[in-house]
Amino acid sequence: MIRTLVALVVSIGIACAGPQPAAGDNRVGADGASAASSVLPAVALVGPNVTVEEPLVKLGDIFVGLDPKTADTAAAYAPQAGKRLVLDAQWLARAARRHNIAWHPAGPNEHVVVQRRTFVVTRGDVEARTQAMLAERLAGTEFSVELFSVNFRLHAASDGSDTFALEDFSYDPISRRFEATVAAPAASTMASRARVSGRVHKLIAVPALKRPISKGEIVRADDIEIVRLKADQAPTDIVTDRDGLIGKAAVRGLRAGHPVFARDVERPVLVTKDSLVMLVLQASHMRLTARGKALDQGSHGDVIRIVNEQSKQVVEGTVIGAGQAAVKPFGAVADLRPVTN
Repeated sequence: MIRTLVALVVSIGIACAGPQPAAGDNRVGADGASAASSVLPAVALVGPNVTVEEPLVKLGDIFVGLDPKTADTAAAYAPQAGKRLVLDAQWLARAARRHNIAWHPAGPNEHVVVQRRTFVVTRGDVEARTQAMLAERLAGTEFSVELFSVNFRLHAASDGSDTFALEDFSYDPISRRFEATVAAPAASTMASRARVSGRVHKLIAVPALKRPISKGEIVRADDIEIVRLKADQAPTDIVTDRDGLIGKAAVRGLRAGHPVFARDVERPVLVTKDSLVMLVLQASHMRLTARGKALDQGSHGDVIRIVNEQSKQVVEGTVIGAGQAAVKPFGAVADLRPVTN
């Protein structure tokens, strides 16, 4: 008789204990519940891991096979976004008894881990939204947006829309800095919030190389692509237009995808000093040529001195190609011979 009364008191005490809210990775209950029971389970656990969308964890989120009314009964507070709630065997057994659910844990280690369904607002999301918000204000200007917090990530409880808003947005055109509060989900009274700030960079378009260029190699038009750099971070001595690269020779090996410094390219030398040069005189109906020796080196368009091989007279010629220089009709050029066109 006494043993029966003691068992009844213990049973009433356990049944009176209600579900406990938890945040983070807290474990609800301390001891494993006894698996010994003569009652066969009529319901089962949903599984070891449960994800909920609402602020409350309901019995139907934990157990399968409940009637609709019992399933809709709140059992505990859902954890905050990004955190977990662990319901151990003792807590599960206590909840089952309290709500007359015919279920008992199979062992003391049985448990359910509850997480809140969340979505993440990233740094890239905030930068893209800021760029869109400033597009009209900065119309006609190419720009990029940089958030100061490199590792920004805001975990927010999902409401099904997975949206976010930038509240209290402000932009200073002088310093090019902006500030805002990220709120997610947007227009939710339970929104997670974080303050952010960053800077707007004006962009400039400059030529870069599509492929590596070796020392002495000539840059062709199809070797060039356009890249955009932050104007306030771009070096001052880079080549800023395609014409500054096309036809130029690399002074050293050049990397692909990077802007080119003006000092790293030069006009290719077409005539070297002491080399043989073909002197060309283009008359109205004929083309006259003679051989000479270059006294200077020159690139395309350079005027160099050349000694006529036959007359030994020094003339000036304009470099027009590899080993070729054009001379003027009135340069007292001797021994020019006609070339049949």
